[in-house]
Amino acid sequence: MCSNYEPVTDNARLLASFGVTLPERSDAAPYCSAGILAPFIVRSEVKSPDAIGEARLGLLGLLPSFATDIGFGRQTYHCNSETMKSKPAFRQSWWAERRCVIPVMAISEWCYESGRPEMWQIQRADGEPMGLAGLWSEWTSPTNEKVLSFTMLTINADGHEVFGRLNAPDHDKRMSVILPISAQELWLYGSLKDAERLLARYPADQLLAAPRESSASAPVRREPKSWRAVPDMFAPEWHAIAAEQPPKRAGRVHRMPPRPPELPGPTTGELF
Repeated sequence: MCSNYEPVTDNARLLASFGVTLPERSDAAPYCSAGILAPFIVRSEVKSPDAIGEARLGLLGLLPSFATDIGFGRQTYHCNSETMKSKPAFRQSWWAERRCVIPVMAISEWCYESGRPEMWQIQRADGEPMGLAGLWSEWTSPTNEKVLSFTMLTINADGHEVFGRLNAPDHDKRMSVILPISAQELWLYGSLKDAERLLARYPADQLLAAPRESSASAPVRREPKSWRAVPDMFAPEWHAIAAEQPPKRAGRVHRMPPRPPELPGPTTGELF
């Protein structure tokens, strides 16, 4: 579902990789999922030669201007790049050029190839942080509170040697847009056409994937209270997975093993 990840929250690492530091008194969580506060990077009004932009903190789950409450972000934590120009929830940010880079150490996705759901972790092969392509917004609540939020963009992952083998068998294969270091500045400051050309698959041979080693980094569902009144469209899925999840298997990070024999399953459906 491209929604669970380990954000980069260490200022030294942020400075070394992106030239930015977190705002003072930041309380970003060590693991991010929908509704959690995490860092994202936007372009600066005055560009610094040592930084790609400015770091901000916002909620994962984009809040467009017409959102009636913060719970709207439950449905907008990722955005299909194929519909970002037309879907009302995202098109405001795209056409206003509110693009961002999301600093990430590792992405977590479910793998079903063993026959049972198992959480896998994906990261860069060189161990350096990833910069994901995203969109952001500033939303004004009914009580006139300013809330920053963002979403990560995804593209089709059919056939990709890492992301094409993850997620539920009956779901579309999607992957986050991982921006090469050389493309991050262009994503923030380039034209709409420049940015759209960067929505490409990251090479599988530059990624490492392995079962997540322990439950210490497991995501914590800490949603705003107002979300309780908003239906969770993925609730049946993650409830079932939580009940079936096998014990975590320890092991070193490594490239995904060869594909096991394919088992018959349901026809892929449209999730997003």
